[in-house]
Amino acid sequence: MNTRHSAKQGDRQTTVATVAPIEPAAGLSGDDVSAVIRLVLETCDRWDDPLAWREHLLHGACRLLGGHVGTMLADPGGRKEAFGRVSVVSVVGLPPPLRERVQPAVSKLDQRSYVDAAEDFLPGMCNLYGEIVRQGWVTASRSQVADDDAYYAARYYRDFRRPADCDDYVVSIRLVDVPLRAEAITVDRPPGAPRFGPREVTLLKLLHDEVAPLIGVRLATESHLCRDGLSKRLNETLSLLLDGRSEKEAARSLRISTRTLHDYVTMLYRHFRVSSRAELLAYFVRRTPEPRHTAM
Repeated sequence: MNTRHSAKQGDRQTTVATVAPIEPAAGLSGDDVSAVIRLVLETCDRWDDPLAWREHLLHGACRLLGGHVGTMLADPGGRKEAFGRVSVVSVVGLPPPLRERVQPAVSKLDQRSYVDAAEDFLPGMCNLYGEIVRQGWVTASRSQVADDDAYYAARYYRDFRRPADCDDYVVSIRLVDVPLRAEAITVDRPPGAPRFGPREVTLLKLLHDEVAPLIGVRLATESHLCRDGLSKRLNETLSLLLDGRSEKEAARSLRISTRTLHDYVTMLYRHFRVSSRAELLAYFVRRTPEPRHTAM
């Protein structure tokens, strides 16, 4: 049940909605749990490509929860009671023109206090932050976070979510270690769709509980030595090398000269900071992402 408390920022007194502690709901079936495990394993199979594993995870989350849009956000510079610089790391389900509007929309949160954001832009942010302070994580449906009046009157809904055909949502926030930052997953439904309930909250909680500890440890991020930043040709070359093809075989498959293929291989060595094919293959066999800033 929603309650209210007052929070003071500077000389301004504002009232923000809060909720009772959010407890996970029971009742997931064995099929639900199996579906989450399969999705996590499939995501791990794409560990070396942040774009690929994030999109696969979001598509799977939308399928599991019955949503149509999925988003992953990261805030590496957050501080106590305030945002840092919020970045959009993945979006699925939106056409390109709308997808390009997501980052400008969330950037309006940059450097703002949670109280300030909750007051006129993102209702319920103080509730989410309070849960993270209390237990280190939060997963909740929109109705657990903010009441209808505040949500539908907010600028974030009017200026972005409504034009993007996004209405109800479920959100999950966890802290990840490598690199240290907060990461959020949201799954949305369009206007007129049933609201998210306890089952969807529990499903997303289970999924995020399983995935968050893997980020930066088993799942490479954009800050690791990985496929991020490779051109299409370099990606194709890498895949052929990992399949065991020789340089001549790879060149023949790509219909390029062996000299060009060798140049590609040299670029891959430089990108992954290795000096031989054996070292390159060992990195992928080990499947442990290496941070770019510590690589030699």
